[in-house]
Amino acid sequence: MKPWLRIKSKTLVSDRWLTLRADDCELPNGKRVSPYYVLEEKDWVQIFAIASDSRVLTVKQFRYPGNAICVELPGGMVDDGETPLAAARRELLEETGFEATRWTLVATVFANPARQTNRLHVFLAEGLDAGGDQALEDSEEIVHELVEISAIKSGIREGSFSQALHIAGFYLCQEFLATRDPHR
Repeated sequence: MKPWLRIKSKTLVSDRWLTLRADDCELPNGKRVSPYYVLEEKDWVQIFAIASDSRVLTVKQFRYPGNAICVELPGGMVDDGETPLAAARRELLEETGFEATRWTLVATVFANPARQTNRLHVFLAEGLDAGGDQALEDSEEIVHELVEISAIKSGIREGSFSQALHIAGFYLCQEFLATRDPHR
């Protein structure tokens, strides 16, 4: 397979959150696609924070575009000049007040390479300490809770834990832990 050729590009929106471009592309067969919309976004991190009793730290918050209250894993954007690990540490502390002593990068996956340029970095955080306070942004109202893995699986089936990338991160970490600790 050959990549598409970008003939020209026009930026439609650009701010601190994202850039939306309309590209004019030539396909390997010579045909043109125009416009082809591309969202440039910062990379994201997601944290599967597991306590010594095997409960997982979740967050619950209102998601405006979906008009839904979602249960999910802690996470957020990687800021300019920040490594994914530094962003994961910061987001866990900001959203939950928790810190972790052991961090493992489990996977890096595309969010949606059909339209978006960014990737999601999924981390396993262990050795949790709840010594801090939340430091939420003005647009955030987040409730955090340690829950049983079985409750997350029920939430996936029932639709309360419903974001596809969070479900993917959850199962990627489950697979990682099962491979690392086969008796788990």
